[in-house]
Amino acid sequence: MTSANVQIAKAELAKVKKQVRKLLVFTQLSKLIESAQREFDLEVIDIQENGQEKWKKKYVYWIPALHLDGREIAKGRWDASTVLEALKQWEAKPESEQSTE
Repeated sequence: MTSANVQIAKAELAKVKKQVRKLLVFTQLSKLIESAQREFDLEVIDIQENGQEKWKKKYVYWIPALHLDGREIAKGRWDASTVLEALKQWEAKPESEQSTE
């Protein structure tokens, strides 16, 4: 295998890994949403899109990031336990104190 082929293979592998990470994040989010006791709005932001420069600057090296009621609860690598704990605390608050923005 030539050096050029190795570089191409590495680039393709990186693309596959990125897609797998996205799939894992969405799978985790789906499970978390199903476990929530109260309804909430989920907004997914693609930091690569135009108009999302604020989020890209903040999270370019820390995706995925998750905010709840405007507060960052997870960024970078996280698992369901981190988010479940935040959801438990959120669900324990009276609905009048919760934001659905």
